[in-house]
This record gives sequence, C-alpha cells and structure tokens, in this order.
Amino acid sequence: MSQQQIATSLLTYPLLNADVSTGAAIEASKLRHQRYLLSDMGLNADDAPVTTTKVVLVPPNSCTLKSFRAMLTNTGTTTDVDFDVKINGTTALTAAINITNAETNNVMYAGTLTTTDVNADDVVTFEMTVTSSTGALGPAIELVFDTTYTG
Repeated sequence: MSQQQIATSLLTYPLLNADVSTGAAIEASKLRHQRYLLSDMGLNADDAPVTTTKVVLVPPNSCTLKSFRAMLTNTGTTTDVDFDVKINGTTALTAAINITNAETNNVMYAGTLTTTDVNADDVVTFEMTVTSSTGALGPAIELVFDTTYTG
C-alpha cells in the first residue's frame, strides 16, 4: 500500500496589519482576542486578605473563559482562603480554589472551570472568602478569556 503525501502549511507567526490587504473586508465575527484580567482585589501586596467580592467583567459581546488562577504572595501561618469566579452569581468552577498556609508563596493555583460560556452583559465577579489569614499577604487572581466581536 502506498502512502500519500499531503502538503500542509502551519501559520506560526502572528497575523499583522501588513499581512491583510486594504479592503479585505474581514468579518468582525472572525476576530477573536485573548484577554487577561488580573486583580489584587483592591489590596496591596503587603495587605492581609479580607473577604471581598469584585465585579471584574461585564462583556459587550459573548466570551469564553479559558482559565482561572489565584495566589497569595505570602500564605502565612494559619491561612484558609477560597477564591471563586462567578457568572451572574453562580460559580463557574467545580470548587473554589482553596489556599492554606501549606501552599507555596507566590505560586498561582488553578481552578477547574465547569462553565465557560459568558454572554453579553453577564456579570463576572471574583470572590475571595477568608476563614483565617494569620500572616497571609497579597492576593492575586487571574482570569483568561477569549472574545469574538460581532460587529
């Protein structure tokens, strides 16, 4: 049996403005952008975490959540902090990210997304729930999502 050779081409560089001819009329629905939201929940790196909910996104177009991570710059000595991302008040995770003093300082811990679709005008919030935080400092939360423009 003979094998058939199939020519392939893989785009391995970003598409730049010069790569698109004037008047190409690319539809807005074919443009997708990856965005990163990083929040300190309104605290400095040397502030102790406190229970806080913060609205971080009300998208004008639909988007898809790609990842959610959280960390403390210092996990302290008796720490128990949960981090969650919610869409219209409902968690998008299988379980909140729980960071205790047993975790490593300055390391992002990932949550598992169960809901990834966000519609236009949905309200996305970060929630940090602190049970104890002796010696803990500086939360950071990251959300990565893709948006597709509709025009």
